Amino acid sequence: MSSVQAPAALLKVTLACLALALGATFYSPLRAAESTLWSTSYAKGLAEEAEQKPEQAVVYFKQALAQMQTEVHQQSDLENCLRRLGNAQMLHGQTREANATYSNLLSLLSKHYGAANQKVAPVLILLGSVQESLGDHQAAMEYYRRALKINEKNYGVYSPEFAGNLHKLGKASARRGDKVGAEKNYKQALAILSTEPGLAASSELKNLLRDYSDLIKVDETSSSDLVKDFNSDIYGASASAPKPANLAGAPAGAADSAWQKQSDFQLKVHAQGQVGEDPQVELRGINAPTSEQNLSPVFKTMSETIFHQSHFEKGEAFYKRKIAIDIEALGSSHPTVANDLCGLAIFYLSEQKYGEARPLLLRALPIYRKAWGENNLLTINTLASLASAEFHLGNVEVASSLYKDALSRSQSALGPNNLETARILNELAYLYFHQGRLADACTFYEWALASTESAVGQKDPLVAACLKDYALVLKGLGRASEAGAVESRAESILVSVH
Repeated sequence: MSSVQAPAALLKVTLACLALALGATFYSPLRAAESTLWSTSYAKGLAEEAEQKPEQAVVYFKQALAQMQTEVHQQSDLENCLRRLGNAQMLHGQTREANATYSNLLSLLSKHYGAANQKVAPVLILLGSVQESLGDHQAAMEYYRRALKINEKNYGVYSPEFAGNLHKLGKASARRGDKVGAEKNYKQALAILSTEPGLAASSELKNLLRDYSDLIKVDETSSSDLVKDFNSDIYGASASAPKPANLAGAPAGAADSAWQKQSDFQLKVHAQGQVGEDPQVELRGINAPTSEQNLSPVFKTMSETIFHQSHFEKGEAFYKRKIAIDIEALGSSHPTVANDLCGLAIFYLSEQKYGEARPLLLRALPIYRKAWGENNLLTINTLASLASAEFHLGNVEVASSLYKDALSRSQSALGPNNLETARILNELAYLYFHQGRLADACTFYEWALASTESAVGQKDPLVAACLKDYALVLKGLGRASEAGAVESRAESILVSVH
């Protein structure tokens, strides 16, 4: 990235984070009644800015500032023009010129409103970003700390403004080599933003999670103590992971469901970023605990970000370290910890390590229930995942009860045509099949097939998997001709996706 591109990219991120803090009035359009020369120049600058032509925008904003010296204007007009000029200069790669412009704006605001006014903090953050683009992270941190005090005074320590400021300070600390300081700031910001329902907080949270993840990846094999703490906290005083469960009591062929094989395969394809069986098969949400309808914007973002980071290839040590860090930072009952627990549980389920997955899901479930309620997708998904683990461990009655609970909530909250509902119907139908309850299994496979088709379409491999399982039940009921037709349809789907 060139010296021109780097400041431009940095400014775009900074401006997005500051939009809420600056307030709507700071961006108010020109009053229609004004027809001064400066207002005309300013409007031209805005037009060039909108066309992503910062060089021309700089010319017009400078012209407007010069014209303001002899024409009537409001204080806010001068503030807006200075800020826009600084932004355009940064985008055009004129970093030092932008620094001078923002410094003038800072002096103007401090003199007019006072040094602790809420309008001052966003400009301090802009100045910090300029210093970062110049490579002076220590100077940037000083600006961020000054802004932090102002945001604390005006908005409080639990505000998105304060959290965003902490994120900037943490990032500068990381770039300066202070990993401990950076991690402390990231954790505090994460704790604040995880309780915010707004879309602005959601956007900030996504960036924060990315930076926090990058920070801890640097030294992911050097924290054996944290892994030990994780084992102790999750599995008990023995501080060791449980041994694989004795599967002798599990139903015969419990892992032979075509649906389970297909969904497990698609999960691994997504997790590992590689396809060894069918390059056209993609994960379509199986086990993914996210939903547009059922999650607040901020938690949807957190859940998606954590789930789709896909660190499966890094193994359980990575997950354990991450969970231990978050437990230490946020407490053992924080929803972020539940997300981490489910991430590791899904890793174990994908490896068919059901005994290891079970305690993680048992820990996550009450956290989700308390934080998001009984009918939230996170809760429903965890119930179904726990049911699957119990089933494969041979605890069929426990699994049946959990599946029924999850199904009731999924049908009510998500509807019959949601993929999570389809997943639960398929797995419950398979459970009935292994109990020898063929009539019940047949009914549930018919429901599962309709639900799966509505969720993913009629030509998806998951539909083929459901049809294959359904055919086995039909054969068991003596309905061979129907089973043959169902199998033929399944094969035609699989041929069409290759």
